[in-house]
Amino acid sequence: MGQVYPKICPTSLLNHNLEVMAKQLYDYWFVQFDFPDENGKPYKSSGGKMVWNEKLKREIPEGWHCGNLFEIAKFTNGLACQKFRPKTGEKALPVIKIREMRDGFTTDTEEVTANIPDSVKVFNGDVLFSWSASLEVMLWAFGNGGLNQHIFKVTPTNDFPKSFYYFQLLDYIDVFKKMAEARKTTMGHITQDHLQQSSIAIPNDVNVAESFEVVVSPIFNQQVKLQEEIQQLTKLRDELLPLLMNGQVSVNYDLCFPLL
Repeated sequence: MGQVYPKICPTSLLNHNLEVMAKQLYDYWFVQFDFPDENGKPYKSSGGKMVWNEKLKREIPEGWHCGNLFEIAKFTNGLACQKFRPKTGEKALPVIKIREMRDGFTTDTEEVTANIPDSVKVFNGDVLFSWSASLEVMLWAFGNGGLNQHIFKVTPTNDFPKSFYYFQLLDYIDVFKKMAEARKTTMGHITQDHLQQSSIAIPNDVNVAESFEVVVSPIFNQQVKLQEEIQQLTKLRDELLPLLMNGQVSVNYDLCFPLL
């Protein structure tokens, strides 16, 4: 156990720091508009032409426009998985609900038949967006599963890459939450209309987003890898702890790291 605990916390912290780093890069490119220009210099800071956009109420780079989230991503809702339980002898997948987005798969996780459309199967690295009750966006890394209703699987459209629509959506969740706070109410859920009515700055040339993907994709891959490691360590901890508690195994302190 002494080897397990010291590894989980630093790995989780590293994963968090990678997320922060990627978000800072996104803000630099798509909020401050200092993506590399044709000469490799920061666009806005180097005098790149900016144009006022009335709908967004701010300046955006020339050659960009105001669009919505549907323009950069497709949102596929999950199934009512209770209607698709696996039959005897049939292959199954664990069901991904909002609880699993927070905690990963547990002994309480339900199952769905593996014979569901590929569009609602989830794999590590997919972007998920819970749109009911809890508004969360995440890069899934808990293993293959079947998507339950009230969660969107977000996939690319119009050639915009994952990193671009992930952070655009992440930013817009904050907008929805602020809208709810201003009305002193709770945003119960996000509808297709909310997504259609969203307003974001989109480059006419997808090359800018693709260049960002080249930079950020290795960070995303490392995040998924680290989360997989955290899950393995957590599983090992949960398996060993009951054995230690009832005396079935003992700790070899010569192999332990100090719990600092």
